[in-house]
Amino acid sequence: MSLVAIFVALVFFHSLVSARLERTVVTAPIVFTAAGMLAFAARPELWDRQIGHGAFLRVAEIGLVLLLFTDASRTDLRMLRDIRNLQARLLSIGMSLTILLGVVAALLVFRNLTV
Repeated sequence: MSLVAIFVALVFFHSLVSARLERTVVTAPIVFTAAGMLAFAARPELWDRQIGHGAFLRVAEIGLVLLLFTDASRTDLRMLRDIRNLQARLLSIGMSLTILLGVVAALLVFRNLTV
């Protein structure tokens, strides 16, 4: 079975049980990641075929687009209006801490690196 057929079958089966999965901690990214890991554990020859990395990249991009679209369609706009300052907090505190921790991690990993 080709990679695209496996992906389409997984999307179909996930759509059948997605209403029940919404009430659990199992999300769509977890399902698709686990299915991908199981597919390559069961059939490692999928990676060795001549289709190359480009086909895997395309399937991953399509999956990401579908996932982001469904998440965006479920966004509660009223809640976003109530937390207007969240973006400013994320950009000021969150980004500053991320940059600082990235510098610290780089200095620890690359000892010869100077500031």
